[in-house]
Amino acid sequence: MKKLLARYLLFLFAAGMLITCEKPPKIVPDEAKDPDPQEVETDKLADITYQVNVYSFADSDGDGWGDLRGIIDHLDYLDGLGVSALWLSPVQTSASYHGYDVLDYSSINPKLGTEADFQELIRKSGEKGIDIYMDYVLNHSGKGEWFQSAISDENSPYRSFYVLSSNPEEDVNAGKIDNYGGGKTPGMGEWHMASSGNLGYKGRVHIKVDMGARTVTVTETTEDAQAPNKSNPKCWLWYGSITEHCGMYETGSNIHEITLDMDTEWGFLICTKTDWSSGSKWGGNGGSVTFGEPFPINNTSPNDITFGGTSIQYFASFDKSMPDLNYGPYASASQSPAFKALAESADKWINMGVNGLRLDAVLWIYQNRTTANTTFLKQWYDRCNQTYKARGGQGDIYMVGEAWADDAQKMAPYYKGLPSNFNFYFWWTLRDRIQKGKGDDFAATVNYFRDLFRKQRTDFIDAIKLSNHDEDRAGSDLGKSADKEKLAAAVLLTSPGKPFIYQGEELGYWGTKSGGDEYIRTPIKWTRSGTVPKAALNNKVDDNMLTDDISVESQLASKASVLQVYRSFAKARNTSEALASGDLQEVKSDVASVALWTRTSGTNTVLVAHNFGSSPAPVSVSGYKLDELLVSNGSVTVSGTSFTLGAYSSAVFKQ
Repeated sequence: MKKLLARYLLFLFAAGMLITCEKPPKIVPDEAKDPDPQEVETDKLADITYQVNVYSFADSDGDGWGDLRGIIDHLDYLDGLGVSALWLSPVQTSASYHGYDVLDYSSINPKLGTEADFQELIRKSGEKGIDIYMDYVLNHSGKGEWFQSAISDENSPYRSFYVLSSNPEEDVNAGKIDNYGGGKTPGMGEWHMASSGNLGYKGRVHIKVDMGARTVTVTETTEDAQAPNKSNPKCWLWYGSITEHCGMYETGSNIHEITLDMDTEWGFLICTKTDWSSGSKWGGNGGSVTFGEPFPINNTSPNDITFGGTSIQYFASFDKSMPDLNYGPYASASQSPAFKALAESADKWINMGVNGLRLDAVLWIYQNRTTANTTFLKQWYDRCNQTYKARGGQGDIYMVGEAWADDAQKMAPYYKGLPSNFNFYFWWTLRDRIQKGKGDDFAATVNYFRDLFRKQRTDFIDAIKLSNHDEDRAGSDLGKSADKEKLAAAVLLTSPGKPFIYQGEELGYWGTKSGGDEYIRTPIKWTRSGTVPKAALNNKVDDNMLTDDISVESQLASKASVLQVYRSFAKARNTSEALASGDLQEVKSDVASVALWTRTSGTNTVLVAHNFGSSPAPVSVSGYKLDELLVSNGSVTVSGTSFTLGAYSSAVFKQ
């Protein structure tokens, strides 16, 4: 008998969940702390969402791209993780691997699969109680058919879909740029010259400026290119994205020439002084150059010297490959052609069975103007919810906004437009407290955020998370410490709100944006010896991280893995009403490293305890039962009305 008990205690110690007491402990069933790897959870009270990078999650056909069928093939894994929804990275046809430059809002990216694959994913996920949420990009699109038509034809039906101007400064000052939400300056972004219509040129040319005749002659050539003249030139060229002017060579009285490789989207200008002082900028009177023929220039009203087409500029909040969409005055945005077209595309997917949308970059739809953005978002939500209800959807459609503001006070008003928003401040606070080893104010801080959101919307849904596809990985922020990552997982899954788990977080992945965003969007390593889909990420994958031990196969076999902490705490949350949806009440902690709170739903209550510190922490509580653990991580030693949490350990006691 002693040998059996010793073996049992050794097993618990190896799992990182040793429970010791001064008197014989009450044995907690093993499955309450760490479910069988093959067990499929059917009760899902917790409303947990898993964020999927479709292009790197799982590759079903061996082409190096993750795809929709890859998700279908691993639905049992996601079900075992206890999730009730999947947030998919953009799956519509796009120009890039990440999908945020959508070319066609109504079609599936063929790299990811077919529409039939998407329908099957919705159906098979639904059979497991898993909803599908689409990532929807409303701030901007890619440079697809809509954009090309808009910039090339003044009579195009898509002309109003984008923020276009032939004279942005004048139009902004006149209040004609609705995209700015009534402001005179953008919160972020730039104007770019439209490339349609051959305004620019790429190739080797010889340029001759005759200031006496006030002409410029451009000739295509195969002669050797010259380096810029840096010996006190009297005439410079400005073109493309060059930040320094290109000095020309004086070859005669008032004659300046140079042969160079030109690469410009918008054309070029001539200047006689590098500071652009009055009268020093020389440009065209209109029209475009013809190779080999002198082109008139002036310095009184100089226009860009172009190579063809008409001069039009477009505004982009982010990269120039993603032009901003234009919804007109925000109060009537739902009446704009762009809004109607996007809403019709959303109707298709909602009617197909999509039950939620994640909205990208909602701060920038009207350039960080809160009233304008929230007014727009309410119109969008109401329109989509109407379609959802008409389809027969239960309750209301779920919709969460990426209102990435630098503090919670600025984000909170976005609850006027949407029922749910990502709580970046939850993770930033948790990360800070874990690194400081300070837990005693965490519960109060969580309630501060929730009270802030509740003032804006009583039925708010707090979307809590650790990292996501745009942030350095939580694992890197926590110093690649598995113990800290397990703690972060336990805190996430015992806090109030709707938890989101980012692909790979449950395996302890790390990665930073310093080498490119691809390194925070790493593929799942399913088996010890298996390969991962790298093609979409242009092979930018940290193979030093993707060892055999970090694989799903290895972590399912290990009781002490990061994955098993996610599984066990998700199971507890899915089967406990208090842990899933209970109100949080802070319990004062007399230990600086320990966070304590209760969660209560109806007659069900749990006591939650986390040690944010690197040393064991003794905790004394009165009025609480400590004889039944719902779930735990690390070491928990119970003695009467006291218990000790090991470093970075967590415990949830049934009351």
